[in-house]
Amino acid sequence: MRVKKMSALALIVAAAGLSLTACGSSDSSASAHTSASTAASSSTGAQDSTSGSSASGSSTGGKGSTSASGSSSSGSSTSSSKGSKLTAQTQSSTSGSRCKTDHLAPSASSTGVKNEIVVNLKNTGSSKCSMHGFPGVQLVGPDGLGDTGPDAARADATASTVTIAPGEETRFLLHFSPDTSGSGKTYTRLLVTPPNETVGEIVNLNDLTITVAPASGTVPDVVVDPVGYHVGSGK
Repeated sequence: MRVKKMSALALIVAAAGLSLTACGSSDSSASAHTSASTAASSSTGAQDSTSGSSASGSSTGGKGSTSASGSSSSGSSTSSSKGSKLTAQTQSSTSGSRCKTDHLAPSASSTGVKNEIVVNLKNTGSSKCSMHGFPGVQLVGPDGLGDTGPDAARADATASTVTIAPGEETRFLLHFSPDTSGSGKTYTRLLVTPPNETVGEIVNLNDLTITVAPASGTVPDVVVDPVGYHVGSGK
């Protein structure tokens, strides 16, 4: 009987040990599984976070750059295009075409200053026109175009663009040094060629005359200013 009791007790103790071992193993396995799961989750989260930050940020940055570039290019092109059109419209509305000899009526008169004559160029055309620079002026004697004198030299002055409407006029001044030698030549007319034109027109000086000494080849006896002395009829 004692042997049987001892055997039964031994079995009970062995069974209890096996149970504890199994429980410990199960807890350890569960703990390991939980740690692995947590690590995997942490790794996945890190990957997602890194991937999301990189991909999303890059995409957003890319879109931002594209949008900014497109806006800048489009805006610049549009602004430039509008600006060019506006400038072209302004120039065409204010400048007009070039003044031509056929549409200009020249006349000469005294300025009230000794040895100075003003030449008027009146727009006889149907639309406004513009001119810029110096006119060509040659002295002409009473015997016609075969009796010509020196060409006027250009003054040391800055030319500007003038625009005249139909009926208006612009003017320029002609300066001359009178003859004091007694051997000079007297001229009663001018051959006036508007700036940038090749054809001139005769202008009678009427009661005015210009007497200059023969050309000496040093200092010009006749000097012309650029157009634009006055703009507008009656000025």
